[in-house]
Amino acid sequence: MDRVTVRHGGRTFEAKIARSDDASPTADATPAPVWQVTEGGHTVTTFPAGDSESADAIREKIVEWLRANEDRPETDVGRQ
Repeated sequence: MDRVTVRHGGRTFEAKIARSDDASPTADATPAPVWQVTEGGHTVTTFPAGDSESADAIREKIVEWLRANEDRPETDVGRQ
């Protein structure tokens, strides 16, 4: 599994496995797999990808992050 779709608060978020150097141009020189969460093609956040995470576990992490960051302004998309 390398892609997950999450619907939360009337919005749709896509998450895919990316190498950390693909997810952020300023990432360190040692690429590691991360989940890159996007909305409308814009990165919302990234977090480390585990070896054996289920789709449900990934969705849960994303929803938890979205709930914890609901107060962030729309212009803050992409700031991690």
